[in-house]
Amino acid sequence: NSARGFMFAIGCIQSQSCHTNHCPTGVATQDERRQQALVVPDKAERVFHYHQNTLKALAELLAAAGLSHPSQVEARHLARRMTGTEIRLYSQLHHFLKPGELLSGAIGSEFYERMWHMAHAERFEPLAA
Repeated sequence: NSARGFMFAIGCIQSQSCHTNHCPTGVATQDERRQQALVVPDKAERVFHYHQNTLKALAELLAAAGLSHPSQVEARHLARRMTGTEIRLYSQLHHFLKPGELLSGAIGSEFYERMWHMAHAERFEPLAA
């Protein structure tokens, strides 16, 4: 998710043609003609400013929460608007697994227990529930 904003700063318009080598903005192509649409000095300046503003916003968020480093951010510091009138902390919305909890067999979340039993190391398709 963190790369998405940088892609927009470079000029990505989400044409969803990255895999076709026909990116209309020249961002995701090996076609030299299409790459000409990407003016690197201009985009470099845009990415620089985007990054600077992202860091500034992060510093403001940390200061507002009374924190000094991003590693201190916990689920209790983040909120999600559920409806027009309800806001809940992420610590209220999610069950956070303890280290080794999946391997112990005593999983404290019905959801994670169900997903763990459906997972299979030898293939991507989940086993039936």
